[in-house]
Amino acid sequence: MSVRSTAAATAASIARFGIQRVLHRRGGSIPGIIALRLDPGILREMAPLFAASVVVTGTNGKTTTTNLLADCLAADGTCVITNRAGNNMEAGIAGAILEDRRRARAARGASGPAAIGCFECDELYTARVLPKLKPTYLVLLNLFRDQLDRYGEIDHTQDVIAGALASSPATTLIYNADDPLCAAIARRVENPTIAFGFAATAAGDEEPDKVSDSRFCAVCNAPLTYEYVLYGQLGSYRCPTCGWQRPDLAFAVTSVETTEDGQRFTLEARDAARAGFPCTAHIAYHGLYMVYNAMAALTAATLMGADGARFQQTLDRYQPARGRMQKLTVKGRKLLVNLAKNPVGFDRIIQIIQATEARACAFYINDKDADGHDISWIYDVDFERLARMRGLTVYAGGTRAEDLQVRLKYAGVPSTVVRSAEEAINRAASAGIGAADTLYIVGNYTATLELCDELDRLPAGETPQGVRTHAAADALCADDAAWARWSLVGRGTIAPLYRELAARPLTICHLYPQELNLYGDTGNVAILAARCAWRGIPVRVTTLNRGEAADLSGVDIAVIGGGADRDQLAVQHELMRHREAVDRYLNHDKGAMLAICGGYQLLGRHYFLGDEKIEGLGVIGIETRRADNPTDRLIGNVAVRADIVDADILGFENHGGRTYLDADEAPLGTSVVAGTGNNGTDGYEGIVHHGLVGTYFHGPVLSKNPALADWLIAWALRRRGIEKPLEALTDTEEAGARRAFEKKLPHRA
Repeated sequence: MSVRSTAAATAASIARFGIQRVLHRRGGSIPGIIALRLDPGILREMAPLFAASVVVTGTNGKTTTTNLLADCLAADGTCVITNRAGNNMEAGIAGAILEDRRRARAARGASGPAAIGCFECDELYTARVLPKLKPTYLVLLNLFRDQLDRYGEIDHTQDVIAGALASSPATTLIYNADDPLCAAIARRVENPTIAFGFAATAAGDEEPDKVSDSRFCAVCNAPLTYEYVLYGQLGSYRCPTCGWQRPDLAFAVTSVETTEDGQRFTLEARDAARAGFPCTAHIAYHGLYMVYNAMAALTAATLMGADGARFQQTLDRYQPARGRMQKLTVKGRKLLVNLAKNPVGFDRIIQIIQATEARACAFYINDKDADGHDISWIYDVDFERLARMRGLTVYAGGTRAEDLQVRLKYAGVPSTVVRSAEEAINRAASAGIGAADTLYIVGNYTATLELCDELDRLPAGETPQGVRTHAAADALCADDAAWARWSLVGRGTIAPLYRELAARPLTICHLYPQELNLYGDTGNVAILAARCAWRGIPVRVTTLNRGEAADLSGVDIAVIGGGADRDQLAVQHELMRHREAVDRYLNHDKGAMLAICGGYQLLGRHYFLGDEKIEGLGVIGIETRRADNPTDRLIGNVAVRADIVDADILGFENHGGRTYLDADEAPLGTSVVAGTGNNGTDGYEGIVHHGLVGTYFHGPVLSKNPALADWLIAWALRRRGIEKPLEALTDTEEAGARRAFEKKLPHRA
């Protein structure tokens, strides 16, 4: 290494010694941060230490796959350098190499380097790591929505990864071909590519996820058709318009068998005869995502020359990283702790909770910088599955516990707020959850780190004692009758005031839910429907999808959300054909409508996609302009003082466009937080246009603003001839979420 790199490495070593020996803490990525500050090119300087290297990236499963792969490569005694703890940004990777560089040098043989580098990498940091490390392989696991206020849309993540591969043209891309978002990257890059996935023979009768991230063609943006769906957007797909389809698989899982203690699967190498294939292996964990992780690890290990005969031995010895399907005994209780940081991750663990007929679970959601501050994605998690499990006790924790409790409420799942893992353990014990029952503890990123630290401090064998009885507070969760009262399932009673609506229920139409649901917009629909049903108002939910006629004459409340740029553009083409129908609904019939973000922009005269000016419907007097700086987005927790409801409207905004109202249009309200709202300058947010509420607020917006939901319902009822004020509901959970959220608001205007 150069003199500068040597000095940087020495400084990092001193820092690590001080942190570990003096402060008695894990070094984390701090030594790497110091080294990079002194020498930004140190990763490039250390790349020659390796005979070969592999980088693992993707939204879910990076840590598990990286650790499995490292174990496979090291099984025959090969020196493997890895960032096993999951510090997956450039500093974490640099720190891992610096810590073990002497071992890598010692492994050097007469013919050159013998060590192998195996590194987990954050998706956005591939742009920094690949040009310097020049890995032999990049393993791309999957792409799902994650931390939209940090990562932005998935299109941006795809661009970053494709650009990273272009900077390292000799790197071979090993990718999950079942994910059309990954296959789209493979299609656009010139690097060598190798595909893995599930064969049709291994696809079971999986219940599809409520929300998927993208099921649209990467070539022509037409909706994809699926032979089978495994979860999310993963499956065997084909575009009926242009013919683009899932690529041929070089490695394929051909069978999966669920066992009492895990899963047995068979992996075949289809491109050539390979020693050790087909390979049948067993992994001691449930869930198809674990098979995907193992498949990715075994595929990469095979390509890097690992001995396939040792795969099962490696899987048997595998110990999950902290908080990754980690089984613990704490205070005499069996726990399973797992990280889930996006809808797909949560849906996978919910499936396991269902399959094991668990009696108790605790979910923790934080909104710290490393998590992302926008938690609207929790409305894309299929918590409704838990409503089918009578006798399940559910707890909500984390910095956004109150928001999570509201989400669970609208899923038909009663829950109790807890402030720690220990409180959940104690309450579960007091509620009669036995020591033989497993308490599932699930958190997003920083929540899981905090939970693991807390659980490490708690004793293993102590039986919870001296805890006040929580049976009264938690009985709702364990009582079948209470579940039935709380849940909307089977709620068909019509209040006398609304009997005239029995023949034609109040109709809520969700416009283009597949394309425009980027910020949990299905939650707004669910909240409107629930607040009708709880009052005995007959209600039904319909959808308007691409290719369907836009007949809004029978619609009482329309909801249109926001979407990724590509999906929003597809809807724009569709809506322009239905402009008259939308104009009639809003301006002649004066129907109720909630328009969020991109849907709000589409109703105006125009908006911008990059430098391109896109024509809007022009049915309301607004236009959306570009920001002076394209990277300058309005992001954060916000509030608006509105005339149509008594309380401030609370939410989260994340938009780059600047929207301006015509002089004869009325804003939804005045921004309470300076520099936010429609454009960050005039102090206004949103629009109220007859029965339309347009806004940039996510959250989703109705979750903490039940009064706004009721305003829309009341408007719709008046159009149906019912003028009587709405019956008040008990909004205890919503009030708690509002109080907690108001403490997070920045300085006020």
